Amino acid sequence: MRLTVLRFAVRFCQFIWIPVRYALKADNVLTSLKFTKQHVSVNKVVPGIRFKHSLLPRKILILNTHVLFRYPNTTIMKKWKKISLFVCVFAFVREFRPIEPFYAAYMTSPAINITLTQTSRDVYAVGAYSCFVLIIIVFLITDYLKYKPVLIMDGICGVMAYCSIVGHPSLLRMQIGQVFYGFFFSSEVAYFGYLYAMTDDKRLYQRITGQARAACLSGKFLSSFFAQAVSLVNGSVPYIELVYISIFGMFFSTVWAYLMPNVTNSIYFHNEKSESTDESPPPVKNHTSSSDEPKTTENVESQPSKTKITKEINKDEGKSLGQVLSCLQKDFKRSYSDPYVRKLCLWWAFAFGAYVQVYTYINVLYTYVLDLNEDTHFTLYNGAAESLNTLIGAIAAYSIGKLELNWFKVGDLFLGIGSILAGIVLLGCFYTRTMWFIYAFYIIYGCLYQTMLTVAESEVAKQLSRDSYGLVFGFNSFIALFLHTLMTYGIVQGHIISVSTIQQFLIYAVYYMCIGAVFLIFSIKSYFSSATTDSIIECKQ
Repeated sequence: MRLTVLRFAVRFCQFIWIPVRYALKADNVLTSLKFTKQHVSVNKVVPGIRFKHSLLPRKILILNTHVLFRYPNTTIMKKWKKISLFVCVFAFVREFRPIEPFYAAYMTSPAINITLTQTSRDVYAVGAYSCFVLIIIVFLITDYLKYKPVLIMDGICGVMAYCSIVGHPSLLRMQIGQVFYGFFFSSEVAYFGYLYAMTDDKRLYQRITGQARAACLSGKFLSSFFAQAVSLVNGSVPYIELVYISIFGMFFSTVWAYLMPNVTNSIYFHNEKSESTDESPPPVKNHTSSSDEPKTTENVESQPSKTKITKEINKDEGKSLGQVLSCLQKDFKRSYSDPYVRKLCLWWAFAFGAYVQVYTYINVLYTYVLDLNEDTHFTLYNGAAESLNTLIGAIAAYSIGKLELNWFKVGDLFLGIGSILAGIVLLGCFYTRTMWFIYAFYIIYGCLYQTMLTVAESEVAKQLSRDSYGLVFGFNSFIALFLHTLMTYGIVQGHIISVSTIQQFLIYAVYYMCIGAVFLIFSIKSYFSSATTDSIIECKQ
């Protein structure tokens, strides 16, 4: 089995390296050629490429007084595509942690040999607390350190988190590992911030965000699918080997983060604002044309070149902490001043908090139900359930993203009904004792949540300025992790109410139903207010 793990690591590196070779050479692909009436001369020679005159007539793009030549069998990649590829590979590898679907089962296996109660109250709880404490710190230092060091630390903390459960660890060692996992979980905002900071054209934000999300879900799907396939082939879950592969994935993400380009500007601490005005006369087109002959360019050099006047403002190396806090306060007020945004962020934060809770303790529920049924012969399909949850959720999110509806009118109704359905599905997890039904309910819940989250995120993004994405994402995550910590402290650890693992899902079901009821009230209120407005307009007419 160890040899199989080594072979997989080699194949995995080869699979990742294939699409990346072109990204690393993207800067050497374009060659500038000076164009005149008489000749075309080469200004820059790209190493490793020979020039032939027979190639010159092929694919020439004329831009002012320069010609950009595209070489055959060579990929030209723009900067934003290169950055998107780097981030997508990082997000994909970061989610490749095949031990995750079987984490609770591994904790209670002979390799670790702790009880299910200790897993919930002593191990997972530390991770919840560290996530809550670290998310604000990570958000601020990420911008100050210009993202890349935090991405490297993200991979290192992932390695430390999974190394802490290798061998026969003590409870203290696993709790320290959960602290590292808290930093790892909180650093998700870092690679999205890196993506935005390295992309100059803000019109591409929605596109690159979707690509990063797709890479993240693809990594999670492949990770769970791989874990389940290996378990079925092996006849049992190879816990130790899955842990080693998870460590390898985290190590690869660390190396990959080191290879990523450096960030020069960030949103708050290192933001060099510039004001630019483009002064260019209308293009002059000197060509002869007839009905039978194509248009030919006569004097390219006589065409006026575009003059760009840039006024640099605030060229300091960085801002003071007071300036940054003032900027954060202004962005916060501007982002949350819209009632529509506040309402969607309310659902986003509360639903995400419960989702983290369900995602964390669903594996505990699987093991709890098996112990309750005293079924020692059942083959765990946790990986299959997680992979289907991710795949179907991604398909549903993609489909709802293409649906053109007036979400301003029907969004409250959609979120209300969807949240109630999510509560009903989690209620099924509480009542049933059949593992297949629990798997099915969890997959349906994931599909509903990803669909509603897509609507909420896209509607919020439409109302925000581009630089506020990271702030709103970070603040909503902070509220969600606060709720996750509160539920862990009060429900899981029993400081407010002492319940069993299966009874926790009853509370989560009621929680989602309450969210759904609130948004149904919002929907009814919006309907009657719009009807009243329409009647007033008709009376005036």
